[in-house]
Amino acid sequence: MTKAQGFVPSQQQIEQFRNLPKAQQEQLARQMGFDLSILETVNNSEISGDRTDLIDFVERDIDEKQVSSKLAEQSNVESESVKLRAFGYDTFGNRKTPAIPSEYMPVPSNYIIGPGDSVQLQLFGKESGDFELKVNNEGNIDIPELGPLNVAGTSFNQLKELVIQKYEQQKIGVSPFISMGQLRTIQIFLVGEVYRPGPLVVNGLSTITTALINSGGVNEIGSLRNIELKRKGITVSSFDLYDLIVFGDTSKDIRLEQGDVLFVPTAKTVVSVDGEVRRPAIYEMEQGETVTDLLTFAGGFLPKADKNSLQLINNSYNSGLTILNVSSDNSASMSHKLRNGDFLRVPSARQEFTNAVSVSGAINLPSIIAEDGLSLNNLITERTILSNTDLTYGLLVRKGRLDEQTQIIQFKPAEVLNGSFNIDLEAFDEILMFNKETASTKVTTEPAPNQDLRTEKVGSIEHNSDFVTGIESDRFTTSVFERSDSSRFSRQILLAPLIARLENEASSKSSLQLAEITGQVKHPGIYPITKNYTLKELVTAAGGLTESAYLGAAELSRVDFTDGLYNIKHQKVNLLSELEAPRSEQLQIQSKDVLNVVRIPQWYEENIVELRGEFIFPGRYQIAEGETLSSVIARAGGLTVNASPLAAVFSREELKQRERDNINKTVENLRQQLANNNLSNSQFSKTIDYQNAMTVLNDLSSVEPAGRMVIDIPAIVKGNTSADIKVKNGDVLVIPNITPAISVIGEVFVATTNMYDPDLDVNDYIQLAGGIREYGDQSKIYIVKANGSIKVPKSNFWFTQSDKNLLEPGDTIVVPRDVTNYDNISLWQGATQILYQTAVALAAIGSL
Repeated sequence: MTKAQGFVPSQQQIEQFRNLPKAQQEQLARQMGFDLSILETVNNSEISGDRTDLIDFVERDIDEKQVSSKLAEQSNVESESVKLRAFGYDTFGNRKTPAIPSEYMPVPSNYIIGPGDSVQLQLFGKESGDFELKVNNEGNIDIPELGPLNVAGTSFNQLKELVIQKYEQQKIGVSPFISMGQLRTIQIFLVGEVYRPGPLVVNGLSTITTALINSGGVNEIGSLRNIELKRKGITVSSFDLYDLIVFGDTSKDIRLEQGDVLFVPTAKTVVSVDGEVRRPAIYEMEQGETVTDLLTFAGGFLPKADKNSLQLINNSYNSGLTILNVSSDNSASMSHKLRNGDFLRVPSARQEFTNAVSVSGAINLPSIIAEDGLSLNNLITERTILSNTDLTYGLLVRKGRLDEQTQIIQFKPAEVLNGSFNIDLEAFDEILMFNKETASTKVTTEPAPNQDLRTEKVGSIEHNSDFVTGIESDRFTTSVFERSDSSRFSRQILLAPLIARLENEASSKSSLQLAEITGQVKHPGIYPITKNYTLKELVTAAGGLTESAYLGAAELSRVDFTDGLYNIKHQKVNLLSELEAPRSEQLQIQSKDVLNVVRIPQWYEENIVELRGEFIFPGRYQIAEGETLSSVIARAGGLTVNASPLAAVFSREELKQRERDNINKTVENLRQQLANNNLSNSQFSKTIDYQNAMTVLNDLSSVEPAGRMVIDIPAIVKGNTSADIKVKNGDVLVIPNITPAISVIGEVFVATTNMYDPDLDVNDYIQLAGGIREYGDQSKIYIVKANGSIKVPKSNFWFTQSDKNLLEPGDTIVVPRDVTNYDNISLWQGATQILYQTAVALAAIGSL
């Protein structure tokens, strides 16, 4: 076989050669006419039909916000358009590899052959072989043994015919098969509003879109819809990128040729569409295109769009900025031609059910149900009622979409169940069912209105306006599906939206449909009332009376306007008579009435006194009204033999609160003194030591009041009525078993407790505690007796022998902090005394 000049083996042939022995490789190389070294140097990319290393490619990261910002400058509503994305620009950006035709894509029959292309030639018959024939710069291919053939400018089909003719004329018994091999690259030019103007090398099969993508595409003001392809100075095509990315039409995406020019003019008409469309964005429109065309590009309406309330904002030289109402049902408005800067807003339609009723509260039903043909007994059944449902009180709230006032219908679910009451339901009805539980369920997302009905201004419409608006607008929308389960809600929470609405409806022409019930009912609060509403119905709404309710008398407070004056009148009501009377004779409740159900006088309450420590039977004791401490001690069996009655600690809740108030007042006064930096102008006094004072303040702020009251337990036990006291709920009496010892606390080196020795005086015990520290005030030392009383030694300087008689087992010697150099000594002295006396009392209680 004769060697073919310029033969390059295919990739498949190279792989086959590499698998053969070396001698066989050399023999085949000589027969086929190529240098064997090509097996080592040839690169896959060099023999592939897609030589990506020769293709120009520009990486571009699209900043959509920047593009939108630039295009929004042309919009009539720039502030809204800037939030939209620019449609079509994502086609060009965020790519890491060039767009090239697939190597497996068939070459079109009209492909024009040119220098740089190669042709695969296969021979069959008397001779066989595979050859790759390159088109040289003169446009010729060198056919083995037949010589050159000029093919430049011919189509691929014409090339095949020329080769076949040449073999038929010059070879007998040889059949050629021709296919395209490696395709040439071509150079085109991009000009105008492109991202990277200039020359661009592309694959020979590249089209307008692949060239745009590889070059980075169009810049922020360039047109995507009027891209011109110029060939030899003549515009041969105008390409609309929207045809491709919106409709998938590639009919005008024609193939490029060497020297072609892509020209991108500026976009002339830029419009924006926002709202309930599938693809809100900034679009480029061509001259004569309409609202219908824009909506087509935007993907059409979303289901929740209000198709008949579109708003088109445009600007013209004659009329300036105007707004045009557009309806999808109006062909004329939909055919309105768009101008540059137009902004189309597609609002949401009200997603409101028109044939539904709402159900809330203690019932096993969906929150919204179709009302078609339903009655109340269709919803309230034994299957839907819960175990905690209140069968005595339910509400049907009726207000149509255009009604100004709400109609309230109060009913008993038990009567619906037994068939004695029923009513047909209408669209927009609301059914409220309540549970029996008295504990309120807290729901922070639904604020309750102002609860004071005694004032002229009922509720706070200003504060509730947004709340009412939200409730009203969402009553029968799809938002109802987002509501929490309300089966455990209290009456207050379920009624809060309704109360707010009724407050909002009240006016000079329509009185407030609310009344309040307080006192001894299960659910005190504010309730909706209806025309001819009775006292019994109000009591029923509140869950009925409690056991402690006094049936003989209740108080009804009623607002009275006489001669323009606002007054409140009170009247006594016999509840028993009212509740048993026929409905026609019952007292009627009016707007803003307040019914107070009082408690039975001296009604049983839990009054508990606690006895702790050395009692025969310590514990908690129920007390009667006016019972004395001696009586309670006797009921507890008296004191044990180990009791130390002189060290008794009696505490009372109201005293704890009083002590807390005093401590807070003292702390505040001391802080004010510290804020003055210098508490006295006297030259003989000095300013407060800040660190010392802050120590006292911190200690005082952390004190837990004991609420201790000094009593004479030995006298009470012996029956001394003058020493006895009446006990109150929450009183605590502690009788400790005190070790016969003396404690020393305060400004001593070591706070200690020593066994009682009648031969030791106050000074002796202080010395046993290490003596007085630097800040101790030996002139203000005092003794806290075991029963909580205070004793002060007679000597202000030192202690005499008679001081021994002051001390008894269980006493505590207190060495206070030295505050004699400060002004307002009594205040600081009092603060330190509070600290130490409270500490002694708590220590006695805590020792049990």
